Amino acid sequence: MDSDRVLLVEDDMIISLELHEFLQDSGFTVEAAYSGVGALASIGRNPPWALVTDLDLGRGPDGFEVARCARTARPGLPVVFISGTMAARFAREGVSGSGFVAKPFRGRQIVEALHRAIGPALV
Repeated sequence: MDSDRVLLVEDDMIISLELHEFLQDSGFTVEAAYSGVGALASIGRNPPWALVTDLDLGRGPDGFEVARCARTARPGLPVVFISGTMAARFAREGVSGSGFVAKPFRGRQIVEALHRAIGPALV
């Protein structure tokens, strides 16, 4: 088991690459998926230790579906949602104990939200 592997799900390649690099520089092992389908396949192979997912992933499963599937595979999984348009839906549909960061964001905001979702005992 990868005790620090974060699954990053973002369909915008530029945002994904920048955030991937920032998370790695912050000490995380990062696996990237660029769609909900790709994220579900990754979760099925090896559930991550934490999840950072955009909510609007284009066609197919959205970030909410990805998070619910990931939480089924690994109950209590730390989750951080990111979105430029779905803050209101997060309040209704986000998984319990998850965090939310609005786009545009700085990489540090994602790391801080991830640490809050993980909890002080695991950081």
